Amino acid sequence: MQLKFAQGWLVSALCGGALLSAALSLFAAPQRKTLPAGAKTVAAKVAWKLKLSNEPPYLVSLKAEKAPVTEIAAALGRRLNIPALLSPVIRQQRVTVDISDAPLESALLRLAPQPYIDYELSGDPAVQPKPISLYLHALNEPPPSESAIVKGNAESILIEGDTEEGMAEGERKKKEEEPLRVTFNKNQVSLRAKQQPLIVVLHEIALKVDIPFEMKYESSEVVDGEFNNYTMEQLVRSLSPNIRLYQRTDLSTSETRPLRLVLVPPANAQPTTKM
Repeated sequence: MQLKFAQGWLVSALCGGALLSAALSLFAAPQRKTLPAGAKTVAAKVAWKLKLSNEPPYLVSLKAEKAPVTEIAAALGRRLNIPALLSPVIRQQRVTVDISDAPLESALLRLAPQPYIDYELSGDPAVQPKPISLYLHALNEPPPSESAIVKGNAESILIEGDTEEGMAEGERKKKEEEPLRVTFNKNQVSLRAKQQPLIVVLHEIALKVDIPFEMKYESSEVVDGEFNNYTMEQLVRSLSPNIRLYQRTDLSTSETRPLRLVLVPPANAQPTTKM
């Protein structure tokens, strides 16, 4: 009898232990599951979304909520394939904005109070101005250096005639040069040229506007005409498709400053140019 009782007690204890273990497993804290490698990226909330047209004039659609300006500017730079430079103050900023199909210039004004764009302008009227760099600055910060991005080779030097000529010869040269006249006032250029070499005309324009002139092509083109109160853009597009004008626009004031004038070879020309 004692043996049977002991065996029954042992069986009861084992069964009770099994039931208790099963009950505890039901109430145990669930184990934390390991997420797949890409799960966090998918689940994370995107703070901004950017869309940019493929060709100039560029249109921007941007929706952002407290998004870092550095990230948006970097994305714009990558898609435009140009440098995007931010001032120390702007690097710390976040923006909330919702715009659709806005011009690039308007979009930049939503990212910073004082943005700038450097453009390359072709003398061919059919070619749209191309942004080559953008800058985002805060108010009262110094503007970016004029040579921050737009750089060239050494400025071309144009020498006309023999520098050792006598006074009479110098006076004769001066008289021959009178058919070329260039004036620059309030960002407008007036030019009068009578059968003047394009190289000479561009050199004189650069002197009056106070910008470097770079000659990469010894053009035989001749300028004959009069242009009064033209912007630099209008004048360049009236002279030759082989001219490149680099200029900077302060988008907060809409003021444009010429940076460099370059004469390049025609698209179908062999590279027999002066560098």
